[in-house]
Amino acid sequence: MRTSSSSVMTAPNGNRRIIQTDFYHCELCKSFVRRKDRNRGALLETDENFTPQAKNIWRAVPGDIQLKILNTVWCIRCRNMTAISNARGKVDAGMLVLRGECTRCGGEVARVIENE
Repeated sequence: MRTSSSSVMTAPNGNRRIIQTDFYHCELCKSFVRRKDRNRGALLETDENFTPQAKNIWRAVPGDIQLKILNTVWCIRCRNMTAISNARGKVDAGMLVLRGECTRCGGEVARVIENE
């Protein structure tokens, strides 16, 4: 049996990546067997896809909240909640705007994070 969880890991240089951890358990006795960490994607923010101002705002958001934001995006094509991939970020009217692709259908999705 396998269960998974995701987390955001920050490297010493400040770059962040999403890491998915798979936990494997025995089907019969349910005891822990092993775990496997996988890099679930590219860097969360790079110079090519985040403006400097957007990168600063995004890095101020805690990792667990970043995951919630990235995994709760509405896709108008799928007409359902999905996750965003290939995220690009910029600041518009004082708000961080993330644009990317739906992980299900590849359609364009966006998420706006208001300043608090």
